[in-house]
Amino acid sequence: MTAPALARAHAFDDRPVLACAPLKPGHAREDLSRVGDPSWNLGPAVFRENARRCHVTVYFDVLEDADVQAMMRAYLYARLNVDLPGHRPKLPPSCVRQAFNRARRFFGFVRERLGALDLARIDPPLIDAYARHLREDPARRPVIVGQLLEVVIDFYLYREHLPGGGLSFEPWDGRPPARVAGYRHVPENRTPRIPEPIIAPLLAWSLRYITVFAGDILAARRELSRLEARRDRLFVAEQGLPHAERRRRQRQRLARYFRSRARQGRGVPVWASPPNGSASVDPVSGELLPVVNVQLLHLHVGVDAAREPAMHLALAGGASDLIAAAIADIGIEPGGMDTPISAGHGGTALMPNPSSWKSACCRQRLMWSAPI
Repeated sequence: MTAPALARAHAFDDRPVLACAPLKPGHAREDLSRVGDPSWNLGPAVFRENARRCHVTVYFDVLEDADVQAMMRAYLYARLNVDLPGHRPKLPPSCVRQAFNRARRFFGFVRERLGALDLARIDPPLIDAYARHLREDPARRPVIVGQLLEVVIDFYLYREHLPGGGLSFEPWDGRPPARVAGYRHVPENRTPRIPEPIIAPLLAWSLRYITVFAGDILAARRELSRLEARRDRLFVAEQGLPHAERRRRQRQRLARYFRSRARQGRGVPVWASPPNGSASVDPVSGELLPVVNVQLLHLHVGVDAAREPAMHLALAGGASDLIAAAIADIGIEPGGMDTPISAGHGGTALMPNPSSWKSACCRQRLMWSAPI
């Protein structure tokens, strides 16, 4: 790479990822993620309180090849910051994960066929092959195929906004990706309307989540955000330490957490209803055994199992012994977060069917076990 080209690459890498997006109060644009960073945090421009951190963070180290990483950075930067009237609006930061996954699928196909990700070598037969490849899966509906093909058109539309240029030809001669995918016409939905006795209670309970439960839900979300921020600080502070030392500190924090729970008369947090059917059955009684909310424990002790699966507390050498001892000592508690349910929100009087254990479990899990 020549000196001018190298300078241009450095200048591009130093740009803030969110060059013009509105930011939440308390965030300065100069403190935002830069294009060349190992990961992008788009949270400062996401105003949805229930947006998960993993949905608004881009980790480029999951892409093995340097050319794919570079192209992904250029593509996502263009989508986030360039408005193409009549074609593509700016990508909302909350949708970055979807755009990342669709582009990654296309990049993988091109690299497999060409041996490298080189847009200049992509030709009409190659993108036709990609469309056929997507259509060959009988489980993939044409509407989904059309959505996946949009990324191919993006590399033509954004050709003037990508550092290395884009496609030199218009894919499929301008035909909409839905037509290329085989999507023709969907007849009018003739499904009978939901009967009034069913839709009326459903609508009433939907409104209750706004008029009655919203305060509790948002408070729980704020608590979760604080726990995630603390976990991230601990993760960064201890990332360079030896594995054994990190595990020792995590176990110390977990022991302190259980002692604090004991003083409060509270138990080890468990899921109110087993996630993904993961519960085990007691061979003697036949009852479902409680599933410990390890995700919540991770937040308290500084483990990011998504980025470091080997540090999961339930693995051998983790903290299963501490968890088992705590269960024997202080018992269990559904959920486990500290945000209280407002007076009158947790009783069966608010349940549509007091005998419905499933409704009660879902209510508890929402309030006390916000998604991790």
